[in-house]
Formats: sequence, C-alpha cells, structure tokens
Amino acid sequence: MKKVIFLVVIFLFVFGCRKHDDNEFGNSNNSGNPVIKIKGKISATAKISGNSLKSGNLLSLADAKKVLIFNGNRYNLVDIVNGSFVANGSMGTATVLVFLDTNNKYIGNLYAGGLNVLPLDSLKDGKNTTIDLTTLTLSGTSVIPAHNPLGDEIRITDTEINCLKEASGYYESLSKNIDANNDGVPDILSSTQIYVSTLFAIFVGKWGINTTPPAMVAIDNFYINYTLFMTGASGLSIPNGNIVLSGPDGDPYNDIASNGSFSNNGFVATFKRETRAPDGAPWGSTFLPFKGGVYTLTLGGNQIYTLNYTNIGSTGNLVLITPTLHTNSDGKLTSISLAYKLSNGSTINPSSILTQVTMQGNDVNYNLVFDTSDSGLTNNTGYDSYLFKTPVDISAMGQLGIFYVDILGNTYNIIWHKPDSK
Repeated sequence: MKKVIFLVVIFLFVFGCRKHDDNEFGNSNNSGNPVIKIKGKISATAKISGNSLKSGNLLSLADAKKVLIFNGNRYNLVDIVNGSFVANGSMGTATVLVFLDTNNKYIGNLYAGGLNVLPLDSLKDGKNTTIDLTTLTLSGTSVIPAHNPLGDEIRITDTEINCLKEASGYYESLSKNIDANNDGVPDILSSTQIYVSTLFAIFVGKWGINTTPPAMVAIDNFYINYTLFMTGASGLSIPNGNIVLSGPDGDPYNDIASNGSFSNNGFVATFKRETRAPDGAPWGSTFLPFKGGVYTLTLGGNQIYTLNYTNIGSTGNLVLITPTLHTNSDGKLTSISLAYKLSNGSTINPSSILTQVTMQGNDVNYNLVFDTSDSGLTNNTGYDSYLFKTPVDISAMGQLGIFYVDILGNTYNIIWHKPDSK
C-alpha cells in the first residue's frame, strides 16, 4: 500500500504545483477555461451580520468593499465600486463569492437556491453566459441574491443541487482560512495562502473488460483511506524541510505524520494517520480520517498558521466512476469507457460535480503501466471515454486508479482491481 500511496503523492505534487501557479491569482482568469461574468449590487437596506472573519464585530452588507472569488482552488479579489461589482468566474468550476469589508473582515458569502456555490457548468448561453444576481441582501452570513441563477442561467437538476449542498460547511471553513497567519490581511495578497483538502483512496471493485461489465462491491464494503493534502503559494516554503501539523484544538491526535512534502515556489505536503489494516482489507495499511476542527501548521519550527478543516464525508460528493477496458485482437488496451453514478445508484452529470479525470494503471508491484495525467479527460473534451494513441500492454496490470477532483478541491482515487484477482 505504501508504494501506491507514494505514486498518488507524486501525482498530487505535480497536479498541486501546476494548479497553483502565481499567474492564476489576482483579478484575471488564467485557468484556460472561458470567463463567466457575475454581476451584483448591494442593497441599501442590508441586514446586520453577527459574524466577521476573526473578530466579534457586527458588520452589515453595506460595509462590503471587496468580493473574494473562489474558482475551485483559485482566488480572485475585486472591488465593490458604488455598491456594484463584476467578478470573473471560471466556466467548468464551482464559484463562491465571499464579501469582505475595507479591512478584509469576513461579512458573508453568496447563498443562492440552497447552495453556497455557483456550479458554472451546463450554462444557458455557454461561454457567453452572464449571471446578474441583481440586488443582494444579508441574512446572518448568507448573502442572498434577488435573482437565483440556478435553473435559469445555470441548468442543474434537483439531484445535483442536493449533492452540492455538502459544500456549505466546507466553504464556511474555507473562508476562515483566508488569513491563516493571523496578521489581519488575506494571505492571497502576499502569496502566502494555504489550501487544505482531502485525498480519498477508495477500493470499490473490479474493472470491466470488453463485454464483461465492472463488478462493484456493496457500498458498505468500500475500503477507504484518508490523506490530508495541503498546498502553499509561492510566498511560502518549508525551511529545513521541517513541517508539523497538530490538532484539532480541544481534542488533538497523537498520530499525525507527514507522508511526504515538496517545497519549490510554494509547497505541497500530505499528512496521514496510519495503522494496520484489518484482515481481508485490500491493502496492508489503513490511513484513518481526520475530524473537523482547527489545526495548527508549523513551518520551520516557528512559522505558525491556523487552518480550519471541514471533514466533508467521502460519500457526500462521491461519484462512482466505473471503467470498462477495451482491447484489440492482441489483448492490448486501446480505450477506456467510463460511466458515472452517485453512491445511491442514480446517474449524474459529472461536469456538475467534478473538474478533472485522470487514470493510472499499475502492475501488482505498483509500478506504473500508464498515466493519463498530462492528457486526461476534461470538461472541454467530455468525460465519457479515453482513447490511447498507442495500444498499451496490460497483461501485468493489477490495479486501475481513477482520479478526479470535486468542486471542493478534494481528490478522489477510485481504485479497481483486475477482474480475475482475489
């Protein structure tokens, strides 16, 4: 199991470093996805909020001077001018709007149609869609638009909305992490922001091949390993390789260990809680889950960051990606077709829930057979199949890992074994 986790970590290092290049922060969108304009204006009769980012001050929406935009794991910051703003969302991602006062204190975040996110997929006018929220009012920390774009500009089903409701607690936690070093300024302004997410490695069954369909185990028998994943922007590093995670406050663990780290123009690090797996498990180790709460990350022994972590359950946004491998007359792999379902068996439009799909094939010793991470399936090309330019010898392949990133930034590795394996 340690070898496969090592491969996963390498994958995340490459993916994480590529995802958080400096030029992806600021007021423009450089993700490669079309920009979707999101407009709104502040009501003159905004209600009072009982919360702010790191203080007990009471703020109203009339105090909002900036909008912080989350596009997946990317941030933009725009000014509110004369009570109005225009923000850039990234098509194919989930977008969250967080409202701040002039001192960057948290006032609230957009809440539309039961969601704290705007899933910018299946848009009415495609890349030419503009979302006008019109007048915004505040209730608690929920910024409510007079115009709800869900079902109008954003074509989405009730099933998909219910799935995305898991995001509420996550984004409340994420908004508190915009000042992890506690200096009163959003970390993005100094390129010192830290992103926290979870890697779920989930064994679900045996892949299908040609006319033999995939064989999934019962959901109660899914075997899940958990890894905490952090990336730091370019203004951060790991002095002397010294990185320590502790917490959560009030009930700390005594078994958190670094599972690998990499520091170059920022950092990528993973943490685990490892124990021996029970009899009958597909791997020799178990990586236990992390409970929600406030954790402390220490870099170089003296750089301290406070991070809120929400342990969104693995089944809440779990999309079961079922693969069928197709081979030629020589038995070599030519393509993989994929189907998508939720854990309750209902079908799902994957682009409403996830942002990228890549695959890794490994032999019984976890050596790499193939890797599609540089040319994986994307929202621009469709998620239903992958065609190999050159047929791949899979005679020694024993495991297929299908990675995707959900709209919260969590990474899932849906793991399938060879049909004739035990």
